[in-house]
Amino acid sequence: MQNFLKFIVAFSLSLIITAIIVGVYLNTRLEKIKFTDLFSLEEVYAAKDTNNPTAPSNEKFAAVLFGLDARQEGEHARSDTIMVLLIDHANKKIKLASIMRDLYVKIPGFDKRKINSAYELGGPKLALATLNKTFQLSLTRYATVDFEGFEKIIDAVGGVEIDVKPEEVEHININMREVKNLLGGKLPEVKKPGLQKLNGRQALAYARIRYVGNADYERVQRQQRVLEQVFEKLKTASVSTKLRIINLVLPYIETNIPKSELISLGSRNYSAYTLERFRVPINGSFQEGHAVIDGVNQWVFITDIPKNTKALHEFLGK
Repeated sequence: MQNFLKFIVAFSLSLIITAIIVGVYLNTRLEKIKFTDLFSLEEVYAAKDTNNPTAPSNEKFAAVLFGLDARQEGEHARSDTIMVLLIDHANKKIKLASIMRDLYVKIPGFDKRKINSAYELGGPKLALATLNKTFQLSLTRYATVDFEGFEKIIDAVGGVEIDVKPEEVEHININMREVKNLLGGKLPEVKKPGLQKLNGRQALAYARIRYVGNADYERVQRQQRVLEQVFEKLKTASVSTKLRIINLVLPYIETNIPKSELISLGSRNYSAYTLERFRVPINGSFQEGHAVIDGVNQWVFITDIPKNTKALHEFLGK
């Protein structure tokens, strides 16, 4: 019994020391992030119902992850990727709900448009407000990453294993050439289909494929597939590896998540957490159509918002 108690004490101390190391490291490195002010509930039309699945609590953390399609520095970009992130510490779950960018919704202060245009029109504040008003959520926190940041994240975890379909190879290489024109660097073309490790640039190009298979539906699946692998790698990474990744990635992130929350999140052990994925709109809740936006006829998803709101709340709250 005495030896067992010694083991428990030693194990507990190692966890505490690790948490302190990570916390101190994060505190010194977080200066690399571009921090913005936290929004009030009123500023982003957040629902004030405490039973809302995204309402702030000690056991849950919620934020929106935006991937920006910026073609040049300082550009007002649309959000190429929109994901609602919920970390449920009580049930050890991480939930990712992808919001398809072509949803045709009312943007506060504007007419109905594609939901991804909210970020371009009013930055993260308007993007959060649009999500909250559309789906009755309580989201006030966000983080954004651009092309280069996404690429760095994948490289930092050592790449991702992807089963590339024959019809995807050409489009990966086309997308990589576009990224090379924007960011410079090398062009490591994918030579053949099949299961293979993709580096950051290749994975970025893979995640941006749109005109293969079932269009944007498969595009969302590709993005989620890449992020799931990143999560699984981070779960089992050593502390030193996590610290190296943090150091590489932070300069490419903009967020309004307070430092204290980031340190708390970064110090946790996620090895026992599971990842669950979801997509809005759900099957059978929308129609593909066209709408005139700014004088241009555009392809959109005409969506049953109440039905999707209910499904999204059930996914985040279960």
